[in-house]
Amino acid sequence: MIELLFPAAVCGVAVLFGRKKKITDKDQIELVFRNLGVGGKIGKEKQTFVFPKLIDEHTIENGREYIYSTTVGLPDKTLKPLKEVLSSTLNKPLKLKYKKYLTITVFDIEMPEMVPYKDVPDCEGWVVPLGLNLEGWHFHDFDKIPHMVKAGTTRFGKTQSIKSMMTYLIEHKPEDAEFIIIDLKGKLEFNRYRNLKQVRSVCGDPIEAYEVLSELHDVVKGIKEEFLGNDWNNITKSGKTKRLFIIVDEAAELSPDKFMDKDAKKIMNACLWYLAEIARVAGGLGIRLIYCTQYPTADVMPRQVKMNSDIKMSFRLPTGYASEVAIDEKGAEKLPSDIAGRALVKTHHVIEVQTPFITDDEMMERVGQYVISERKDVSPESGFSITQFGENGLPKS
Repeated sequence: MIELLFPAAVCGVAVLFGRKKKITDKDQIELVFRNLGVGGKIGKEKQTFVFPKLIDEHTIENGREYIYSTTVGLPDKTLKPLKEVLSSTLNKPLKLKYKKYLTITVFDIEMPEMVPYKDVPDCEGWVVPLGLNLEGWHFHDFDKIPHMVKAGTTRFGKTQSIKSMMTYLIEHKPEDAEFIIIDLKGKLEFNRYRNLKQVRSVCGDPIEAYEVLSELHDVVKGIKEEFLGNDWNNITKSGKTKRLFIIVDEAAELSPDKFMDKDAKKIMNACLWYLAEIARVAGGLGIRLIYCTQYPTADVMPRQVKMNSDIKMSFRLPTGYASEVAIDEKGAEKLPSDIAGRALVKTHHVIEVQTPFITDDEMMERVGQYVISERKDVSPESGFSITQFGENGLPKS
């Protein structure tokens, strides 16, 4: 139905304004209002349908903004097709925002197809870069929202995004950022960073992940007792400066299959339970979870992890169903198939960004100064705690 409106909108503009008059973006926006019936009725006895009325327009960087008043509230079922039809009719990037007034921002340039990591600006706090779009740089603050889920088909930028976030945290918080990396591609992506002082452990299979997560489970109990004894309910109120990031890359490898033996299934299910527990109770203790998968399904993405991760990020996915599992709505299946690093970010609304690109060589150039020659086993007995580390970055013995 929506597709049939596109030619109607274009032809309608030509008839309404004639061939000689230059058709503006504003003309096309208002004609789309009419074609979609956007607006509302006024009057009691003799009702009149009133379309949105332009009350202001002004030039912004990279485009122009149009602000309309409406007679009634505009529901999502109106706004979503409106954005789709406007984008196709104008053939330009745009943004819709409705809060008392309907604001339509039309951009005159396209989003960049590649953004180098070196262009990411410096920001204070426990933030990481999400990416750049026509409105500027977007960041995520892990002290406000502690857990994140990511999805995306292979080779579309998901792992690169993890590496850019990890690099940013190490560069900006070299003494306080700590990582446990569960690299279920057999450590192929992250093993080269195992000797960074910020990296507590790199796991390459479910058995190694189980060992580390079960130890962390015991550590979390101790941290909870410490917080309880000090009447702390969040690490931001404790004065503690450390943060521990649990990165899971390719979580589908933790999803048991029917053909597996009983012991393998138990180990995988235990890993998923530990990760769900982190998502439920460990955010306030300073533990942050970044949970990533190529195949977002209900089996691969535990409900507790998803529900307690209030920021969701998706690169291109093959189907609308996969997009709905990943970010609770369709859209990731429509991301361009020829642009790696393009992603949708879902919080209270959805934005599209181009994530920063960093090579392994550049990452090591930036963080290689923190490579250490000797490591101690990470275990509760060795004094492992996200709130206590020695000056050299190793757990205190």
